[in-house]
Amino acid sequence: MAAQLRRLALPVDEQLSRAIAGFDCLGKDHQDDPVAENVNGFLADGRYLPGLEHGISSTYLLLDPEKDPVLIGYATLTFDSVRLTNAEKKKMEELIGVAQFGAIRIQMIGVDHRHQRARCGSELLEAITGLARKLSQDVAVRFLLADANVKRIGFYEAAGFVRNQARREAERTDPERSVSMRLDLIDPPPSGQLGEADSMRRPQAVGVK
Repeated sequence: MAAQLRRLALPVDEQLSRAIAGFDCLGKDHQDDPVAENVNGFLADGRYLPGLEHGISSTYLLLDPEKDPVLIGYATLTFDSVRLTNAEKKKMEELIGVAQFGAIRIQMIGVDHRHQRARCGSELLEAITGLARKLSQDVAVRFLLADANVKRIGFYEAAGFVRNQARREAERTDPERSVSMRLDLIDPPPSGQLGEADSMRRPQAVGVK
């Protein structure tokens, strides 16, 4: 059975809690990567819980349901906005006067080190992008945002993300660690992504006993 994207709901049952506790996106390759350490700690230390409790973010788990389950990766999403430069807005013609655009932000995203280099990261990002595109049909959100690890910029660019050029957006990140990027949800997905993203765009909730 293929990996499944599921929205995490409270309370988290014991089986899923064990899967979350066993998540490790560091392994030997990312021990000295501060961005990866933050992504790992966000889940392991339970920093995702306040967002769920107060309804300000949603966490999605990519699970292998045939193995206890096994947590392959996760992503936490929240609503946000983004500013564009005047040059960028000129390409949108009548939107030149708009100061900010509605957006969904990927607050955190990570894949367990035991599933890295197996296209699981791409599968997870495609699924999250599919969710965002679906939501943008009903809610006024134009972009999907991500503060990309400087070591993973190419990964996001391959998915259609571009760097944010507005000073406010560029300066919100530490340039030695991450880069502010966005994906225009109106643009069609890159070739080969639509089927996978579309197949997981309606995740069910998991975690409730």
